[in-house]
Amino acid sequence: MIALRSPKYVKHILRETISLDSVAFLYRNGSEEPLYCISDRHSPFVEGEDPQAVISLIREGERDFQLRLAVRGEYHVEKPRYFVRDPNEWKEWLWICIPRSELLKIAGFLVKVFRRGLRA
Repeated sequence: MIALRSPKYVKHILRETISLDSVAFLYRNGSEEPLYCISDRHSPFVEGEDPQAVISLIREGERDFQLRLAVRGEYHVEKPRYFVRDPNEWKEWLWICIPRSELLKIAGFLVKVFRRGLRA
């Protein structure tokens, strides 16, 4: 029997993986209490989380090139604490903290992107 593969819609042209300090996503669902999905390298509550970001230059179909940021690694879920304003009123819902030590890696990736001279 032949295994069918799904078509690949996004073509990854360049890719770089960087270490993150932390990433947090605020999940809000109407009447339910908001939740944080957190991956924090220095968490005082959970050990062993190693958040990483994969930065990719992609092309999807006939669209122009795009920079894609994907997050990977173990994470935990908790209720928001230590806030002054109701989390349902927050304008932001995703926080990605990149340590200073990774900024040169990102800059190098962007140099590679621009050196390719990609055209739409």
